[in-house]
Amino acid sequence: MLNPGFVSRKALAEWHDVPALLPQFQFHEKHCAVIKTNSPDKILPLVIEFDIKQDAVIRLMMFVRQLPQNIGFRKKGQVVNRFGLHSFTLLEKSASELCYGLRGQFWRADFGLENVTDANAYLAAVSPGSAKLLLRYRVAELKEAQYELCTETFIYCPDKITQMKMAAYWLAIRAGSGWIRKRTLKAVQSKI
Repeated sequence: MLNPGFVSRKALAEWHDVPALLPQFQFHEKHCAVIKTNSPDKILPLVIEFDIKQDAVIRLMMFVRQLPQNIGFRKKGQVVNRFGLHSFTLLEKSASELCYGLRGQFWRADFGLENVTDANAYLAAVSPGSAKLLLRYRVAELKEAQYELCTETFIYCPDKITQMKMAAYWLAIRAGSGWIRKRTLKAVQSKI
């Protein structure tokens, strides 16, 4: 069954494991990979170290996403910022979980990113017209020497207009976003 990643109020009310850093959200995406290892402590550092430039497919997809910004849909003199995990703010780090935050207008050619210096800045109320994104990586033991690495994306929009803009963008990028997440998981899996 196709899951478009839209979260209704009813679904959210019944949601298990709502992230404390973003308890309200309207969009969600999740991908997982099984990793066989006797060193689970090496999994999350590989996520941190992963550089999207290492993967030709991800590089191409990011190039296509940034094409409007590259061909001139930006203000004169504006620098093109390359988007990647470095664009996110690390909010939480433990032995089994990493949480990254991002705030902005992701549907804009330049992503409309806000400066988020730390978890407190991320947790502040988001203004109408902007959205909050939480990217969570988790490692869970399935059985001895077998672990599941999952990546989840949660997005919150504070008003209907922002939610409609995000929904249109979500429909346009969801397949590509999922492919990027799956390739990231595969890259981590292959380095263990």
